[in-house]
Amino acid sequence: MYRVRKEVDLPFEKLSNFRDIGGLKTEDGRNMKTGMLYRSDDISRITEHDLERLIEYKIKVICDLRTPNEHQSKHSHILSHGQFRVFNIPLHLQETGASKRQWFNFFFGKSGDEHFKKFSRAYYHHMAVESTFQIKEIITLVSREENLPALIHCTAGKDRTGYISAVIQLLAGVPYESVVQDYLLTNEYYKSRLESVIKMMRWMTLFQVTPERMKLILMANREYLDEVYRGLMETYGSIELYLNKACGIELCTLRKCKELLLE
Repeated sequence: MYRVRKEVDLPFEKLSNFRDIGGLKTEDGRNMKTGMLYRSDDISRITEHDLERLIEYKIKVICDLRTPNEHQSKHSHILSHGQFRVFNIPLHLQETGASKRQWFNFFFGKSGDEHFKKFSRAYYHHMAVESTFQIKEIITLVSREENLPALIHCTAGKDRTGYISAVIQLLAGVPYESVVQDYLLTNEYYKSRLESVIKMMRWMTLFQVTPERMKLILMANREYLDEVYRGLMETYGSIELYLNKACGIELCTLRKCKELLLE
């Protein structure tokens, strides 16, 4: 049964989407360990208070999925003190993201919602099919006991982090529907912040953008994960074979990763 986690044990001042990806039951009745892998939104703005909280989680490695430009422009000075080893493994290069003109169209265009859905489907497809070398790097990184506990993050902790977290949970044997519910918890974590952002943006855009359009763009949507998952299952039959055949990860590494994450 899926266990909902809506509260963070140690609250943060600048992180809204931090959580443990463990604590879920697998199809064979085992449990994903807690305290091994965490996911988060952008940590570049963390305070000294937040840093103390991260240290309490005993995190050793931080895996940053943002583009090189994002990594350089929003770099945390606090993290420069050497408490953690930081690896920048971008799932997308700058050109695969949306341009300012595209974002304007997503929000204000007559068919902006459909354009955003099309962009998002391509965005997820690129992660799954074109970023296989990066996925290999990430899985190899977290399959080493000396690197755990580890934190995986991007900007919002929604899409890039959501996809990688889902792949890892599926590798551990968590049923897909439980993985989806965990993926959608981003919307619970961002709920109060999202309401504030929507209210502010409604005023800033002179009420030209509907709340529904904003939610479509800002919230996690299972449609994109579902589509990618179906494609991978049709092609490979299992996440393990996808990681082995498409991403080039040795089966012994996958087994090691899985055993490290299960109790």
